[in-house]
Amino acid sequence: MTRPVEIKGLRIGEGMPKICVPVMGEDLDALCREAHKAKEAGADLVEWRVDFYKELTNVKALEAALEALNGILEGIPLLFTIRTKKEGGNAELSIEDYVNLNLAAAGTGKADLVDVEVFQDKQAMSGLIKALKKEKTAVIASSHDFEKTDDKETLKKRFLEMDATGADILKMAVMPQEFEDAAALMQATSEVAKDGTEKPLISMAMGSPGFMTRIAGENFGSSVTFACVDKSSAPGQFPIGELRIMMEALHRKNQE
Repeated sequence: MTRPVEIKGLRIGEGMPKICVPVMGEDLDALCREAHKAKEAGADLVEWRVDFYKELTNVKALEAALEALNGILEGIPLLFTIRTKKEGGNAELSIEDYVNLNLAAAGTGKADLVDVEVFQDKQAMSGLIKALKKEKTAVIASSHDFEKTDDKETLKKRFLEMDATGADILKMAVMPQEFEDAAALMQATSEVAKDGTEKPLISMAMGSPGFMTRIAGENFGSSVTFACVDKSSAPGQFPIGELRIMMEALHRKNQE
């Protein structure tokens, strides 16, 4: 049974999956505009995709942006994510810079959660997670494959490897070629949620073959889904309004 992770009163892993809206502004003005839109649209949590920020390696600029985002979001949890090119993002950083920038964000006390790409360098990422936990920052261990979907047993193994890092939440995104790939991810997620870990899981299959994974997380064990307001951060994201309507309809059916 999933043990919820509570961030600013939001219980991830309990009830309907929470809707996370990414903001990807290249500068502070654009970032703040997107944050206002995410808040107004009813996001449960907001992900700052820092890899799109022009001043990615400027720690002072990141600290100022985190301060501004917290002021706008007023209690909505903020996820700090530097997505690297290897995992479908925009950042090209050394392992050392990746670690130091994430630690700097956590040190401000303004990043409620930090996404860590655990398969970049297992030893370095394990150390980063331990350091983030000392800062009392919640950690999402993540894995993104923009090329394929592994078989069910391999997906389960990766979830359990992420679990062993000590992260609070485990996230996996894959690229399906057909619906059967998305079904394998849903089955792997369901089995790990039931028998493998008590931690909340996040899983999604990107693109058209995986659209059901973004809607039906409540039925197979995924605790967070991602939606867009204007620009999507990954293939297959729904606009938040459409997604919430579908999820609420499914939730009502689940209660019957």
